[in-house]
Amino acid sequence: MPSVLTNSNLKRKINERLIIPVNLMTTFLLRRSIERAFQLHEQPQGLSLNPSKTLPSNPPYISSVVDDVMYIVNQVVERSLSTSQRAVVASVIPSVSRVLDSDFVGMIQRKMRDESYPKAAVQGSLPPERTIIAFLVLINDLDIATDYVSRIVRSRVEDKARGEPGKEDTTSSNALSLTTLYPFDEDASFVVDALNSMQKNFGGKSTELIADGIYVVFKNVVKPRLRPVITEAFRDVDYQANDENMDLLNGATETERNDPLRVDSAVHHNFQRGWDALTRPIARLLTATNFERLLWTIVSYLSEVLEKRIWSYHGRINELGAVRLERDIANIVNVVVRGRPYGLRNAFIRCTQISLVMNMEQDEWEELQNALDETETMEADWKIDKSERDRARALIHSI
Repeated sequence: MPSVLTNSNLKRKINERLIIPVNLMTTFLLRRSIERAFQLHEQPQGLSLNPSKTLPSNPPYISSVVDDVMYIVNQVVERSLSTSQRAVVASVIPSVSRVLDSDFVGMIQRKMRDESYPKAAVQGSLPPERTIIAFLVLINDLDIATDYVSRIVRSRVEDKARGEPGKEDTTSSNALSLTTLYPFDEDASFVVDALNSMQKNFGGKSTELIADGIYVVFKNVVKPRLRPVITEAFRDVDYQANDENMDLLNGATETERNDPLRVDSAVHHNFQRGWDALTRPIARLLTATNFERLLWTIVSYLSEVLEKRIWSYHGRINELGAVRLERDIANIVNVVVRGRPYGLRNAFIRCTQISLVMNMEQDEWEELQNALDETETMEADWKIDKSERDRARALIHSI
């Protein structure tokens, strides 16, 4: 914009009598709207952790606060951009970001801490179902709110791209691009940077609180029930038994015992039953993104538990039992990662490599040792070091 305009009395009067009041009123409107939204908030009704009960509505399961607040945010951003005043954007957009961080995220954090924290009334028991559900809904609120803010920003940034030379707006004949609203100098780029900064700041705050909430769910709801699931899965399993004894323990019929394709499935079925009972009630309430976050936390812990269990069989496992143990570990991993990102398997690499070394033939073991001694790059592919490989080898061969 020419300096003759930016330094004019008209520009000064617009700034003093219009822009400053607009900024103050917009901030007040947003704060008051968020406060009112939390006063009138409604939780989704009829939610239950009992998988046999049908949920009354479709996911995502969030409170009314998210839609109310994000509608106001969208309106505030839209009206601020429509003024075509860089000074308005420079003040309002950071204010929106600041209010969302302090009021919206701050209020949800207080609710998670003071009203819906899933804590057992009696040590050793689970938190009340109503408290768990309320906590899960608050985590969903943060996740969906983050997505809403991303869409609000993305729609405006895409408008700028459509307004650039050579790019026509084919999505809406009424929408004005940022380059149309802010044609001078780099004003449009300044607006885009302000919007992206708002999204980044809000996303960082909400993601941090989501991570804390996911850990609370794992520590207070999942972890107390996960170790018993592992214990029950391996109950009465003897890895020193021979084929005949294992058939008797598993209740196999004569036809099953003679079937060369039969797989010992006691551990597999026991774990799958316990795993589904543990995770399905939570999975159907959380958003897909939040459940994936929770699953990564569970898998990290589960891999450590399985590794300790493998080491615990030192001196209590024979060669046939080692084959069965490797198969049982593989089946457990398959149950956990079924229908999930393949990268989850990486958490179990140590368990897989321990089982691999344990079941190697002697010539394979010697060949591996020689290869590792000759090539340093192969060592990087192993998550267990030399002493752990020797320890895994000794699980059987020290007997």
